[in-house]
Amino acid sequence: MAGLVAEATGASRNQRRTMSRRSSSQRTMNRVEIHDVPKQEVVTHLTGLGHRVENAPPQARYDFIVDGQIRLALRVAYPSSSRRRVHVGGRHYNYVYRAWNFNFHHRGKVGDRYSDFFACVPLVPGQKLDLAQSFVIPWEAISGKTFYLPDSRRSYAGKFATYRNAWVRIRRGEAGEPQSA
Repeated sequence: MAGLVAEATGASRNQRRTMSRRSSSQRTMNRVEIHDVPKQEVVTHLTGLGHRVENAPPQARYDFIVDGQIRLALRVAYPSSSRRRVHVGGRHYNYVYRAWNFNFHHRGKVGDRYSDFFACVPLVPGQKLDLAQSFVIPWEAISGKTFYLPDSRRSYAGKFATYRNAWVRIRRGEAGEPQSA
């Protein structure tokens, strides 16, 4: 089955051999595949909100054109983890911190405005995609190269907290664009 999928997608002989040995849940995804995971769900969600959504041209730095004029760049991340060892009062504690990192830059530079909004979608392995946990951030709110979203028992309360599940902000005029008459 995996071999047929690999063949249909144009995978090389070595890629087909590797894919046929692993089930699809065991296969490691590359950056393009990770990015493609929520694309259709985002389109369906925006269409449900009454928007017309088109795919961006192939070389564009954004992913969708919403209502014929709003550029939306999709940013998708799986959590990464970092380990820390702390010594306090002669005791040793080990911590694993999990976080998602979303990049707004290309080769270290943000550059000219290339999108009106960023949809930052955190993926959680083994869990269903929840677009309500996404952050829909206007270009004007971006002040750095990345958005670091730490995993915590408490809800994220940082700079971009107001943009969580802010899909309704995607409309003409919301991202610093002049309102259409």
